[in-house]
Amino acid sequence: MENFNVAGLASGFDWNSMVDQLMAIERIPQQRLEAEKDENDDKVDALKKLKTKLEKLQTSTSDLKSSSLYHTKSSEVSNEDTNITATASTNASKGNFEIEVTQLATATRRLGAADVVTQMGDENTLISALRVATDVTEGTFSVNGQEVTIAETDSLQDVFDAISIATSGVVTASYDGVSDTITLDSASGQLELGAESDTSNFLSAMKLHQLEVGDGGGGTATVSSRGALGVVDIADTIANSGIGGPITGSDTFYINGVAIDFDADTESMSALMARVNDSAAGVTMSFDSASDQFRIINNETGAYAMNVTDSGSGLLSAIGLTGSADVGDDLTYTIDGGAPKSSRSNKISEDSHGLTGVVITAAEVGKQTVTINSDSEELKEKINSFISAFNDVQDYIQEKTKIEVEDDEVTAAILAGNRELNSLDSKLRSFAFAQVDELTSGEIFRLEHLGIDFISGTSKLEIKDSAALDEALDSDLDTLEQFFSSGDENFAGRLDTFLEDFLKSDGVMDTISSSYTERNSDIDEQIEDMERRLEFKRSTLESSFIAMEEAQSKTQNQAAALAGLQLR
Repeated sequence: MENFNVAGLASGFDWNSMVDQLMAIERIPQQRLEAEKDENDDKVDALKKLKTKLEKLQTSTSDLKSSSLYHTKSSEVSNEDTNITATASTNASKGNFEIEVTQLATATRRLGAADVVTQMGDENTLISALRVATDVTEGTFSVNGQEVTIAETDSLQDVFDAISIATSGVVTASYDGVSDTITLDSASGQLELGAESDTSNFLSAMKLHQLEVGDGGGGTATVSSRGALGVVDIADTIANSGIGGPITGSDTFYINGVAIDFDADTESMSALMARVNDSAAGVTMSFDSASDQFRIINNETGAYAMNVTDSGSGLLSAIGLTGSADVGDDLTYTIDGGAPKSSRSNKISEDSHGLTGVVITAAEVGKQTVTINSDSEELKEKINSFISAFNDVQDYIQEKTKIEVEDDEVTAAILAGNRELNSLDSKLRSFAFAQVDELTSGEIFRLEHLGIDFISGTSKLEIKDSAALDEALDSDLDTLEQFFSSGDENFAGRLDTFLEDFLKSDGVMDTISSSYTERNSDIDEQIEDMERRLEFKRSTLESSFIAMEEAQSKTQNQAAALAGLQLR
């Protein structure tokens, strides 16, 4: 059973407060340990941030070791308005050349017959089932200012009847299955089609654009569809798409020797075209609804054949793709006025033109002079990135290790006094200032020879002489490669090795961080031991005071009893 609080019940003395005060004094060493632990956590966090900055410096240092930086080439053209361009890889030779393109490469193609579907339907076909390029929508349209209302469930004849009724028989409509067109005739000589209030697209879907009104004779006026209306319904099954034949059942055709299977009763032309395009035939099959025409085009340009073998059901023949192909052209060109050359593609590789590391792309015929030069812009960016990362590390080290004295007050940063970090600043400075021994016979063997030096009074770098750096970048990339990149004993190699030793697992950074982490583990154990002793001490004090209260209470009770006896 727990003791209830009897502080001062008999004695009148608030010993609970005294116990709290005594325990607060006893906890002072524990609080110091907690403060030390918090400080160690802050140090670990600061070291993590420093490690991130050092890793960024290592990355920027490693970047300078990339050989491609010192061999990058750029290409310039003499006429930006001529669509003939070139790109150069690192192994391209500096210089210029003139290319004249006399013919572009084109792809072999097969164009099917236009107006594949001979009829969009007939007078009894529902307007929602007409095989036309644009589905007819229900709503209203105007003829001679009269509103005609149609629904998707109406047949084509129902629409014709509605036009006649709306115009009191003045305008009549008819469908010609041979020409696959609709004609509107007006007995009054007036024929005005459409209004801004129209909600149905019937007139435009039927190509009844009133660009002109024909004289039908005897005071009549006429407007006809401006082209055949029927188109293949590529979303319906092939058998029901409107393709002549009709084409039914399962069959196979071949394009460029690749077999294409289909089932006309279950598969749509849209699905079939998708399979053709995904096949190994190397072609793109498409459908132009405006001209009701199928097309197959080789994916690669050049004078390649496109062989097709029709199916037994004659699907390719029905859509007009079994005739002769329009064979593509190779690109033809000359380099520096030399012998004519050709390329299957409009992107000309070195295998064709013989210029190592150069790829030419032509989008039009014409002449272009291309100049190939060394390109040091990326190297310059990498040097600037290195300087920025180097300075960021130095700033952070200075911020976290500095000690300031103002009057009699000394303020130390979180990592002040850490020997390894105090020396890191000077080690990095030494690496940045050091010479590359194998280059000492030349003019560039220190950063300062590139116009890069320390900012006065600091450990930070800056480009003090941009002209010197630009000159080296423009004319001495080989030396820069030796300075930064060639071997482990050159600038980037030495610094990278040092940073790797500093940053690797169980390296200097991990060792420093581990020392604080291990110290915090020791502190946790000390705090736990203290807490057990403090709890025991509090319990002992409380037990003693409770015993005192109980004894004093008994004494008071005895005294009261004796006082009662004397009164009798």
